[in-house]
Amino acid sequence: MKSTISIFLVLITVALCFFGCSNIPDEPATTAVTNYSYANPYGETVAPPVNAEEGEKVPVQYLETINNIDFVICSYNVYGNSVAKITDVELEYDEFSAFEVSGYASLEMMGIGSRKDNMRIGYTAYDAEGTIVRKSFLQALLKDVSEGDVVEDCRFDFPKEAVKVVFHDYVEE
Repeated sequence: MKSTISIFLVLITVALCFFGCSNIPDEPATTAVTNYSYANPYGETVAPPVNAEEGEKVPVQYLETINNIDFVICSYNVYGNSVAKITDVELEYDEFSAFEVSGYASLEMMGIGSRKDNMRIGYTAYDAEGTIVRKSFLQALLKDVSEGDVVEDCRFDFPKEAVKVVFHDYVEE
């Protein structure tokens, strides 16, 4: 009887050690909306001159536009048992990528857990009508990365018609 109780207590102690080692913060994640913008060098076309003669070839000219995107960013995201927070986002118009906007996020690693090879954060991009135009993830490679390190230039992209991007915990489907 004593040996059964001892084994039971050892199993409980081991289980509590595993639960106590979780990297996930106790407080729930909070969200904040941040606005970022990018310049589109081909945002609008310039109308041809009104005094152009019929049949005259007029070169196409473009006006640069500034596009604002709302980002919903969590105070931290969880993938496996790893925890990271997005500290910065930079956007640029990618003229070589079928009218896409490229984003580069910096992730501060708050904890590295069971999936030590990478950290993924999911995102969903919406257009002005609220329709999903992209659902994917950004990824940080964690080779030689420790807790507290910042992984920069984690690339993600979305169509130019997106007006809102929501970051969330990535769940494999």
